[in-house]
Amino acid sequence: MSNQIVGRAKIRLGSGEILTKKGATFDPGGVKRNPEPSDSGKTFFSEETASPSLKCSVMPTADISLAELRDLKDATVIFEPDVGKSWMMVKAFVTEPPVMDVSGKSISLNLSAEYSEEV
Repeated sequence: MSNQIVGRAKIRLGSGEILTKKGATFDPGGVKRNPEPSDSGKTFFSEETASPSLKCSVMPTADISLAELRDLKDATVIFEPDVGKSWMMVKAFVTEPPVMDVSGKSISLNLSAEYSEEV
């Protein structure tokens, strides 16, 4: 068993890697359970589906097209943390237009997908 914890992650889009700044967040989605307390003190729960999501800051190099990021849909995205256990987002799409921050030297990228699976 390794003592390493996650510190970095690669994000692959199609056959290439998207260069990102530190701090990407990934939520694999799945089932969300909401507590439902009764007046008698017993708590039940209801379930709903939670979509996968990925948020990251892309490095705005000459190779990055803001238009391509804006129009991204039906893509395969791989989230690959440095401790293994990669995840594939299937039919990924942009949830909001990416924003280029010149002073922060980054482009915000927020994705969701039809589903995700560990690969």
